[in-house]
Amino acid sequence: MPPPVPVAEPADTGMPAAGAYWPRPWTGEDGGPRRWGVPDGQAGLDIGPGERLEVAAIHDAFATDALVRREPGQLYALRHGIPLRGPQSTPVEAWVERLDPESLEVTASTPRLPGGPFWPGGIAAHANGDLHMIFGRWAWRLSPDLEVLASHRLPVGRPHNSFVILDGGELVTKDCDAPVGLERSTFSVLDPVTLLPVAEPLLLPEPSIARLSGDGESVIAIGTTTVFRLSLDREAGRLEIDQEWQPSYGPSPERGYGWDPVITDEHVFWMDNGRNRVDATMLGSGVESDPVRLWWARLDDADQVRSVEISGIPYGTESNPPAWDPVNRIVVAYDSGNAVMQAWRMDGDELESIWRLDGLAHAGHLILYPDTRELVVGDWGGAAAMRRPIVRPLAGALAPLLGRSSIARRAAVAAGGDNLVVLDLDTGEEKARVGVPSSLQGFLFPAPGFNRDLYYQSLSTIARVAVV
Repeated sequence: MPPPVPVAEPADTGMPAAGAYWPRPWTGEDGGPRRWGVPDGQAGLDIGPGERLEVAAIHDAFATDALVRREPGQLYALRHGIPLRGPQSTPVEAWVERLDPESLEVTASTPRLPGGPFWPGGIAAHANGDLHMIFGRWAWRLSPDLEVLASHRLPVGRPHNSFVILDGGELVTKDCDAPVGLERSTFSVLDPVTLLPVAEPLLLPEPSIARLSGDGESVIAIGTTTVFRLSLDREAGRLEIDQEWQPSYGPSPERGYGWDPVITDEHVFWMDNGRNRVDATMLGSGVESDPVRLWWARLDDADQVRSVEISGIPYGTESNPPAWDPVNRIVVAYDSGNAVMQAWRMDGDELESIWRLDGLAHAGHLILYPDTRELVVGDWGGAAAMRRPIVRPLAGALAPLLGRSSIARRAAVAAGGDNLVVLDLDTGEEKARVGVPSSLQGFLFPAPGFNRDLYYQSLSTIARVAVV
C-alpha cells in the first residue's frame, strides 16, 4: 500500500451526498453522480500571488478513460486497448491501474479484462469498499488491491458508457450507440456484489449518448430529443420511466444530441450539438450547423425548458457536462469546437451572463472549487496545421497505429500542445497556467489531488500538476 498522503482541509459546499459512493472526495466521475465537478469535502488550490503551477510527474498512459480516488493516496486509472479502426470497431480489453499519488508509477494492476466495442467506460469506488468498472459490455467488481471479485456480461453488444450508483447501492448503466446515435439504449440495474440484474432490462424510447447522472434515487438520461427520469421500483424489481416529466429539446435538423446532464436542487442542465468528428482535438470538429446551446429544465415542471447560445458561432460542439457552483449558483458551459467558454449566474429560472472567454480551447470535464472560487479548465494549443482539411483525416487514420509505438507516442507527446489553466470562477480571470506534454487534447476525466495539486488526464497522458 502507498504511504498516507496528507489531505487538504475540507470545503463546505452544502452539497448533500447522493448515491452509495465511498465517503471521500472524488470517488466517482465529476465528483459524484450529480456531476457538479466539485470535489466535495476538499479545499481548493488557493493559488496566491507569486505562486504558479508546475508539472510534477508524467505517466505515459495511452489510452486512459478516467481517474478516481478512494482513500488518501489511492489513485486509480481506467485504461483500455487501442481500437484499430476507431470507436465501436475492433474489440478491446480494459484494465485498472493503481498509481503512486506523487510519481504516478503503477503500483498494482488488474489483468487485461474482456471489454468489447470501444467507447470510454467508467469507474467508481462503492460505499461497500469495492471498486466497480463498466467498460464495453462488461461490468467488473474489484477489491482496492485490484483483485477481480465478480463480473457480468451485459445484455447488449454495444459499449456501455459508465454508470451511476443509487442510494440503495445498485448500479445503473446503459449502452451507447456513439457517435451516430441511431439505436435505442437499453438500461440495466445490477446488484453491487454479484453484479447480476435486479430488474429486467429497460429499452429507452430513443438513443442516449450522454452519460447518466443521478440524485441517489432517480436517474437522468439525455435522449437525442428528450430528457428522461427513471427510478427503480425495488419491490416490483422494475426500472420505470417518469411519464409526467419528459422535457423536450428537439428535434432540429441543424442541431445534434445532448451530452451529460448536471442535476441541481431545482434544475437539470445539459448542452447539445454533441455529434462531431473529434480526433486529436475538438477544435473545428462540429458537424451540425447551429451554435451549441446550454439547456435547463425545472425538475418539478417538464414544460419549463429554456436554452441559451454559448458562443453564437456556427458548428459549435462539445461532449461533456457543464459545471455547477452551489455557493453562488453559477453554471459554466463551453463550445469546444469554437474555443469559447461562458459563465452565468442563475436568478430564479433565468441566467445572467457574468463572463465570457473567447479563444479558450477547453474540451474536458471541469473541476470547480467553490471555497477558493477556482475553476480548472484546459486550453489546447496544438499546431493549427494538423487541423487542415487535407491533413486531419490522414492524421486520424494513423493515430491508432502510432499509438501502439512507444517511440511514436513520445514524439507526439513532445509536440503536443495542451495546457491546464486555473481561472477565477467569479470573473474568468486567469490565475495560473502550465503546459502539459500531451499528444491529445484532454477530453475526459481529470481528478483533484490529495493536497494542493491535481491530476491532468487525456487519452495519451496522465500528469500531476502542483502549486509551487
